[in-house]
Order: sequence, then C-alpha cells, then structure tokens
Amino acid sequence: MKIKMPSGNLKDIYIESMTVEELLKSLQIDPGEVLVSRDGHFIPEDTLLLNDDHIRIIQVVFGG
Repeated sequence: MKIKMPSGNLKDIYIESMTVEELLKSLQIDPGEVLVSRDGHFIPEDTLLLNDDHIRIIQVVFGG
C-alpha cells in the first residue's frame, strides 16, 4: 500500500488487509487528529484497506 503521510513523505508498506483504524495504530497516529482519504474520497476508520490502495493521511488543524 502506498501512503502519503501528513508530513508529505511517501511510505510503501505491504499488508494483506487491515482497517484504517489498525493502520493508524500501526503508524502511531492518533485517529482524532487526522482524516484519511482513498482515491480522493474521505473514508471512515472501519474501512477495510487492501495492499493495492493509495492512501493519504491529512493532519487536521484546530484553532481559532
């Protein structure tokens, strides 16, 4: 799976399948601080990911 990290770096990992939540845990990313998209569409944490997916993790910024 190809992942664009919040920092802009690209990461390529091999998985058979896992959920978005499991992926974020494995990358030590707090799910409350990011949004995840696949093919330009935001996806929920229970979405099943496959090895041929292209994922983007976007940092959510809070403030006033």
